[in-house]
Amino acid sequence: MHRRVFYLHNPSGDIGHAVHLLRLLAELKKARGGRSLILLRSPAIYPYGLFRKYGRVLPLPAAPSAASGGRLASLVSEFRPSAVVTEFFPFGRTECLPEIEPALEAALAGGAKLFASVPMPYFTAPERGLEALLKACARYDRLLVHSPEGADLPYMARAVSLERRIGPAAFLSVFRELRRKIVFTGYLLPRPPARPVKERGFVLVIRGGGSTSDGFFEAAIGAASLSELPFLLVAGPATPPARLARFGRLAAAGGGKAEVRGGSAGLGDLMARASVCVSTAGGSVYEMLALRKKMVLAPFCGARGREHSDQLARAWLMRDLAGAELLLPGDLTPEKIAAAVRARLSRPLKISRKVRPAWFRGAERAAEIIG
Repeated sequence: MHRRVFYLHNPSGDIGHAVHLLRLLAELKKARGGRSLILLRSPAIYPYGLFRKYGRVLPLPAAPSAASGGRLASLVSEFRPSAVVTEFFPFGRTECLPEIEPALEAALAGGAKLFASVPMPYFTAPERGLEALLKACARYDRLLVHSPEGADLPYMARAVSLERRIGPAAFLSVFRELRRKIVFTGYLLPRPPARPVKERGFVLVIRGGGSTSDGFFEAAIGAASLSELPFLLVAGPATPPARLARFGRLAAAGGGKAEVRGGSAGLGDLMARASVCVSTAGGSVYEMLALRKKMVLAPFCGARGREHSDQLARAWLMRDLAGAELLLPGDLTPEKIAAAVRARLSRPLKISRKVRPAWFRGAERAAEIIG
């Protein structure tokens, strides 16, 4: 019987890492069975109950420590896993080192294989930290990067200069050094509908979990009154109740063409039915690509001194693969969002020939490798 340990250290309001882990757990349960021990430090907005369908869940203490590392090492030794999967680490979240290293050592002592589950070809180490990153990766059997080979990586390398911590050449050198361990699985997505879904003539606006991009969301609410189609705006589960109420008041004041929702239940169905999707450039853009949707993207680029490049890279990729309209931070006004929606609706959808069905089967490929 397969016995697997999964580790997620993700204390922020970003739900993307939790979503990826759930998709991988679901595929492994369906295809491989076995027993799982799931070690979680995850946002409260993503309930632990969702993980309990896939194994025993152990919520971790508020912060990693040597003490929690000792407890995890004992648990792992007792569980005797055949595989340990760490979400994103060692490509990021290195503040978990005091906790995860003892657990990994215990797993290796028991003969377990180590796998990293990485949502994109990206890491957070600065140039001076590359030696430590490569050393941490050396103990892993496979590093599963959930994108197609040759798709996201060159875009991530170009965009990472925004963060001013590493240059494109040094960034790419890590992937060359690790080429024998890295497997580009394809995107970790739900399977798209077997049949095309009929569009319903509305604009869908989303901002991922809802922990960023308030200005974008408010401008999109204002854009609804300037557009021919109605807008459905999904604020995301991390949106505080007071802010969600404010968004609702703004929508009500705009003449009834905008409807605001909080949670993201049924988001895949809404994407499939929308005429165009307006979004930050988080992981949902891959689902939009699989669904062959027209897109208007406003990548979240962070703040001065805390720049983020991954969404900018995804926006560039979707521009080149699917003709997405791009809106940078200075463009986030109701008028410019409405104009971008009109421009994208006016042009036919053309998906690059580079895109293949295998691009969207990352969960199946990863489950096959982990076993």
